[in-house]
Amino acid sequence: MMKETPFRELWLKFSEQELLPDVDWLFRHAPPSVKNTFCTIHLQEGYKLIHQGTENLYIYIIIEGEFVVNKLAFNNGKELALTLCYSGEFLGEMEALCQQKNYHYDVIALTEARVIRIPSDSFFVWVSQDHRLSILLNRQLSKRSLINGEQRLMTVVDSIEKNLLYILTQLSTHQIRLPRETLAAILGTSRRHLDKVLFRLKEQEVIEQEGQIILLITKK
Repeated sequence: MMKETPFRELWLKFSEQELLPDVDWLFRHAPPSVKNTFCTIHLQEGYKLIHQGTENLYIYIIIEGEFVVNKLAFNNGKELALTLCYSGEFLGEMEALCQQKNYHYDVIALTEARVIRIPSDSFFVWVSQDHRLSILLNRQLSKRSLINGEQRLMTVVDSIEKNLLYILTQLSTHQIRLPRETLAAILGTSRRHLDKVLFRLKEQEVIEQEGQIILLITKK
């Protein structure tokens, strides 16, 4: 069972309210010569829809279900989860638009799912004949970049938080007295990111802060 996250909730809301209705409308009004090449595929949970390194023959539109996009790390051969995809999103479209012969990622169904499969040549015809599809793809890419950027920021914040708490636990006084800029430099981050971490820890009653002093609250 997947844990609900702000990213998932935000992207599902965007998909359901903006992407999926537009995709459905565009699909219904696609040129007949293009639409006749489409087919619907039902997938079981765990099915690998796209294999990294295989030829880019199709583009997919998610109608129902959730997918994870993985990339195989060449240095250790492990799969790295890059992002999640939901209803209304396209899969494989970036390789096609960038004229990449092979897929660069694995795409695996996390739930039972239903997708529309579109041959790459039909996809190009569709894009060339309907500018609204290009606009939708640009919106999807922009929104995905924005949300993924926020996710990366939160990952950085979590790492800073762990390092700061480790330092506090190792000090006998459980406190730090340093200018914020100096502490940020020690933690390898910016003053802005450090302020986010300190605010969150204070809200959680993990630390107390007075001027330059940061004190770890110890449970009695």
